[in-house]
Amino acid sequence: MTAALSPLPLRAADPQAAGSARWPRACLLLALAGLLALHWSTVAAMADVWWHSQTFAHGLVVPPVSLWLVWRQRAVLAACALRPSPFMLLPMAALGLLWLLAAVANVPVLQQYSLVLMAAALVALVLGWSYARAIAFALAYLLLAVPFGEVFIAPLIEFTAGFTVGALQLAGIPVFRDNNFLSLPSGNWSVEEACSGLRYLIASFALGTLYAHLSYHSRARQAAFVAVSLILPIVANGVRAFTIVLIGHYSNMTLAVGIDHLIYGWLFFGLVATLMFWVGARWRDALPPKQATAASRPPAAPPAAFAGAA
Repeated sequence: MTAALSPLPLRAADPQAAGSARWPRACLLLALAGLLALHWSTVAAMADVWWHSQTFAHGLVVPPVSLWLVWRQRAVLAACALRPSPFMLLPMAALGLLWLLAAVANVPVLQQYSLVLMAAALVALVLGWSYARAIAFALAYLLLAVPFGEVFIAPLIEFTAGFTVGALQLAGIPVFRDNNFLSLPSGNWSVEEACSGLRYLIASFALGTLYAHLSYHSRARQAAFVAVSLILPIVANGVRAFTIVLIGHYSNMTLAVGIDHLIYGWLFFGLVATLMFWVGARWRDALPPKQATAASRPPAAPPAAFAGAA
């Protein structure tokens, strides 16, 4: 008996399997469209806030960014087993009940969070947990589209006013504070809602979270960068307010008191954000050991089979 070693031909992608995978995805798109149609009033309320509020205008770009994050995972998703998870009907029902209660109690932000979570649960329901885990960050990032954060305006104003007063006193400039009103020998200032820095905080958190996900593999580094993206804009806004008051004081209230006040604020925030990302880029992770090994390993030879002949 003689034996010969002959390589098996490489298999092309199975068009039938690829076609069968389109149906679950099509079902997911139809289910999402139905979910949004049933809760269109909630979607419209969110979009209205995005369009008319400078603080929450970032919501306009969050859904496209989430879609891009899903598209980046297309190779991983192609290998995911599509196994629907009927048990997700229970969380879907609970979230639907929560949305209904929020509608009765007239709590729009709770309705909006419920809707976003229902959309994420729908992915697991139709395509399975393996698919949902592969795009978990993209689904979680959609939560940033909900216009939430106004509850932090009061403490942010308090911090900004206190920081400004403390910095002025360190600079030797006499200042009298009455709640959010500051009186200097050169004039009076008021720390208002626009001065709270909420819009800088939200923008920094949205950008910082995305940057940490794309730039770091270590969970510790991701958490550290996100923490910096939360703390830095709060402190930077205090520095911004102090600098504006300082410019107004030394210019005898001729500079940094009109539209240049807002322009200066965004320029300052842009500078701080640029420095934050520049420093963050210097601490980028290398590939995890498993990925680095796989990337450096030469491609495996095609499988072979023994064919025997008598």
